[in-house]
Amino acid sequence: MFGNARHVLQVWDYHHGQATRIVVSGCPPLRGRTIREKQDDLASRFDHLRALICREPRGHRNMLGAFLTEPERPTSHAGVIFVHPDGYFDACGDSTFSVAVALVESGLVPRTTDDGEQELVLDTVLGPLPVRVTLRAGRVVAVTMASGPTYALGNAQLETELGTVPVTLAWGGLLYAFADATALDLELGAQQSPAARERVLEIGTILWQAARDQLRADVPGVAAARPVDLVTLVQELDADGTPLPPSSTAQPAGARVANFYAPRTMGRTPSGTGTAARVAALVAAGRLPLGALYFHESPVGLRFTARPLRRDGEAIHSEISTMSYCMGIATLVLRDDDPFPTGFLV
Repeated sequence: MFGNARHVLQVWDYHHGQATRIVVSGCPPLRGRTIREKQDDLASRFDHLRALICREPRGHRNMLGAFLTEPERPTSHAGVIFVHPDGYFDACGDSTFSVAVALVESGLVPRTTDDGEQELVLDTVLGPLPVRVTLRAGRVVAVTMASGPTYALGNAQLETELGTVPVTLAWGGLLYAFADATALDLELGAQQSPAARERVLEIGTILWQAARDQLRADVPGVAAARPVDLVTLVQELDADGTPLPPSSTAQPAGARVANFYAPRTMGRTPSGTGTAARVAALVAAGRLPLGALYFHESPVGLRFTARPLRRDGEAIHSEISTMSYCMGIATLVLRDDDPFPTGFLV
């Protein structure tokens, strides 16, 4: 059946609003000892597989991906390389949630409990990542990711066709620039009208392109100054769900957010790394005490909950929780005469 196949990949598709395609077999062995070296090898020799699983016709513009590898460390449970239609992420909260649930539900990591919490460690480009999976009556019901060290990196100004837009920079594994949606007269949330959503897409794209062109930041522990990875529009909310005024110093209960990582490309979830970055910025500003609950809600209404746990110098350590759901198990085939061996985006 697959006699003309160049590659045959076994994949598991998970989602929590955002889809992650997990490659569990079929990728040729990757060279290197560390996950960074394996990612570099995937990029140099098999980058077409990264594009193939994420892009049309097998994927779509917002598809995320994860390649499972053997762990880098003997105490870890798996290695993970995070990908997206245009390249690679050093960290990805959304794919971390999906991978952790998949490992336990599938039995690739044997269960240690049917009622309680199971600890996992995933090796990533940024190092070991602790994850906690919660089970009830043998069923996975939640997954919690440790943020690792996150940092508030100060404020900046974006010069755009909209005028000067103030942003807050923070690191949660990726570099985020947060802009106040209320100050931009934007309405966020799952009940947006088509016109309101189009305006969010337009302004989010303008800010993302400006941030990519204008802003870089030094991140503790990262060798070189980083460009902004994502721009997030934020509408802070009080405990009643009412938007807080721009420049409020009150403690927010949570926020509606829209994350942009490419032109007109808005994340479907609140983003694990983005939530962690925002928590770091709020703690540093004195607006969110350690131990307090905080949430981010995405444009489709999905909610991540977060809790800042401790400070270690400038670093803020948090945990972020949600649930991810299996939606498909598939075999992807790349024939040797396929006219789109790297897929496409339109």
